[in-house]
Amino acid sequence: MELTSYSLMQRLAQLIAERSDRRNVAVARGDTAASAAFDRAIGHFEHGHWTQVFEELNPLADAGDREPARIAMLMTTQGPRLFGRSFPALPAQRDRWREAAGRAYAAE
Repeated sequence: MELTSYSLMQRLAQLIAERSDRRNVAVARGDTAASAAFDRAIGHFEHGHWTQVFEELNPLADAGDREPARIAMLMTTQGPRLFGRSFPALPAQRDRWREAAGRAYAAE
């Protein structure tokens, strides 16, 4: 199934709507730094600050966090089409992000 720009943006909007649930889970497991970074990224996303979104998500995606990995992969693969610019990532980063995002897709 090929995802369209519309469906990708819908998914991102859904992630924004789910952020409070995600934050509650992260806080419950004691991961407040990751939760705060994700919240900052989503805040930047809501205001269209794409560079800051990517900068906040990078370390989370590198650590294997599935939602940041999914969004970071989206930004690197569809950046020009969806965000009007490119977001560079090293091949090793993309591999880690793909693996983390793949686990998420397999679970759905």
